[in-house]
Amino acid sequence: MKTSFQIHNDLAELDTLLEQLQILQQKWSLPKKCLSEINLILDELITNAIQHGGDKKNYPIEVTLAKTGRELTIEVVDAGPPFDPTINALPDTSLPLEQRQCGGLGIYLAKKFCDCWHYSRSNNENVLILQKTLPKDCG
Repeated sequence: MKTSFQIHNDLAELDTLLEQLQILQQKWSLPKKCLSEINLILDELITNAIQHGGDKKNYPIEVTLAKTGRELTIEVVDAGPPFDPTINALPDTSLPLEQRQCGGLGIYLAKKFCDCWHYSRSNNENVLILQKTLPKDCG
C-alpha cells in the first residue's frame, strides 16, 4: 500500500498533513497510536523544513508513505536549502531543562520513533527516507 500527497511550506499546512494522515488511518486501518507516531515524525520534520527553509517561498513538500506488512517507509522531499538531519547533533536529554541548548528536540523525537534514516540531496531537493517497523497491532 502506498500513498503520496503534497503540502506547501507553510505552517498552516500542518492541518492538511493531519487530515491526510487521518484519511490514511482509515484506509490502512491503523490504530490511533500508530497514527500519533507517524504524525509526530512528519510534523517535526515538516516543521523543520518550513522554519529553516530560508527565504525560498511557496515550494511544495512531497510526502510518500508505503506500507508492506508491518514495515513503513516514509519519504519527505522538499526544495529548501540542504539540511541533513541524520548528522544533526542530538540534544543531551540527561541535562536539566534549564541547562539544555535550544533546538534539536524535534529531530530527536522523530528519530526515537524510526529504525533507519537516509538523507540525500537530489535535483536540488532534500530527500529524507525513514523506515519504521510498526507494532503488531498496526500490521
